[in-house]
Amino acid sequence: MLGGLAFTTSCSDFLDTAPDTRTEITDVESARMLLVDAYAAANYGVVGEMYSDNIVDNNSPHEVELQGGKIDTVYYNLAEWDKMYNELFAFEPTTLATSDSPANIWSDFYRAIAVVNHALENLDRIEAEGNLSAEDQAKAKAVRGEALVSRAYHHFILVNLFSQAYKNPEASKLDIGIPYMTVPETELVVHYDRGNVADTYKKIEEDLLAGLPLINDSYYKVPKYHFNKNAAYAFAVRYYLFTRNYDKVIEYANKVLGDTPGVVSGGLRDYRGFEGKNLVDDAINEWIDVLSPSNLMLQITYSTQLRAFATGCRYALNHEAAKGTVNNFGPTWNLSIHPTFLSTGLLVNGKADYGMMSLKIGEKFEYTDKTSGIGYPHAIRMEFTKEEVLLSRAEAYIMKNDFTSAFLDLKAWDDNMKNLPQSYANYFSDLTEDVIKSFYSYDEKGSRYDYAKYNILNYDNTSKMSPDFVVTEEQKPYLNCCLHFRRLETIHNGMRFFDLKRYAIEWTHEIGKASGVRKPARTETLTWDDVRRAVEVPQDAIAMGLASSYTKLTEPDNSAYVLVSKDNAEELNVK
Repeated sequence: MLGGLAFTTSCSDFLDTAPDTRTEITDVESARMLLVDAYAAANYGVVGEMYSDNIVDNNSPHEVELQGGKIDTVYYNLAEWDKMYNELFAFEPTTLATSDSPANIWSDFYRAIAVVNHALENLDRIEAEGNLSAEDQAKAKAVRGEALVSRAYHHFILVNLFSQAYKNPEASKLDIGIPYMTVPETELVVHYDRGNVADTYKKIEEDLLAGLPLINDSYYKVPKYHFNKNAAYAFAVRYYLFTRNYDKVIEYANKVLGDTPGVVSGGLRDYRGFEGKNLVDDAINEWIDVLSPSNLMLQITYSTQLRAFATGCRYALNHEAAKGTVNNFGPTWNLSIHPTFLSTGLLVNGKADYGMMSLKIGEKFEYTDKTSGIGYPHAIRMEFTKEEVLLSRAEAYIMKNDFTSAFLDLKAWDDNMKNLPQSYANYFSDLTEDVIKSFYSYDEKGSRYDYAKYNILNYDNTSKMSPDFVVTEEQKPYLNCCLHFRRLETIHNGMRFFDLKRYAIEWTHEIGKASGVRKPARTETLTWDDVRRAVEVPQDAIAMGLASSYTKLTEPDNSAYVLVSKDNAEELNVK
């Protein structure tokens, strides 16, 4: 009988214990703490770069300069980091779920959204109880603000990766969107419709505008690892730039930069801080310094990006991709490698034969067992910076035909890139409007055309996306300059892919080498309306009934926000 009593007591104690380690939200502070995990750890930079024109296949024939100045066409026999990179570069659906894969981005971004929704649901309950002090009411507002902006941001990245670029409120109703999650899942198996891009963007804006006024930096221990006020403004700048609401771009950019074109409140990144930083880790730390006025929000990701692009692998920032970015002369720099990147940590593979990598996306390794040398590689993303905000405002001015203001912002960015140790001063000249017009011209006989041609873009397809989206001849040189500067500013972080998509730019990837001739074995071109401009969602999601990213809608699908349980899944009409 005593033994039976002991057994009963033990069972009772066991059953009274929580079945897992999930956080119980009992007050506003616990809701706030939960949001520490409301940021995705997946790095979309690899997918974005592999899809863009910032990466080439080193195994495809290309010209290199040999010893003695001789130019020859060569190709290599380098191995890819893993099979997924072959699929990404060929714009194919991926079959692996590695750390930097679309599958991991999809699942981890929705994981972060689920954390947000869990926090918001419990915050609603806590506030409804009506027992909050004035201090807790203020904190609850700040928590809600961070949660809503985080939810908007994660859906924004997902729709820009896995759907077509935003066109306009009507045309985007015919492009498939993504499920917009606003409540925690309560069913084991839930089927989702993806809705359309227009509806997804509308929900993003609703969350962004509802959350932004509520954010309060005083509740953060390290504000730059959260959606602080300036980071939220920077996100609003990016959102309205992508939807071409240029007045809003300028309005929110002014909140970060001040309202005088060419003048940046608080300054930009001080590249003189890299002087004497000769070790890789020192240069990385300088880039991601929370005290830098440039860094508005940092994001810790689990990623092997540095290893994949900086170790002599098949795919790299090389050849025309390097000439379009860090390894070429520019309108104001007179050194074949951009002096700013040269002085801030540039990894060069095989005398640049195999590519380059800036330490702005360097790796920080977290050891779980130092003896065995195992752990987790991390890339700290500078997700929002003042420099991106500045160039976004310049772009908005260009599209509003305010070229004077646009030039002042472009010059402010370019002048700050010269903020280097004195030894680099002689490699720069001044940016002027005449320099912009001459360097970024379409005259193939121009003396510097060979340097500029990688960033002279064709905007003929913008009006096919939206009739009112037209780039004029007067705008083109300024826009080429702005997108070139953005390409440099956002190198490695995936933003170039988004810029190419939203301007309907077409580009080609050359793959492998044909047998017996100096030609690629295969070329893949993304035309302005190619369904592959939307990255395919994970195969297991499609197997569960989610529509493919390649789906073309024949009528608006507004059902992205309806959750359907397994019990009535048979009633669904899958498009």
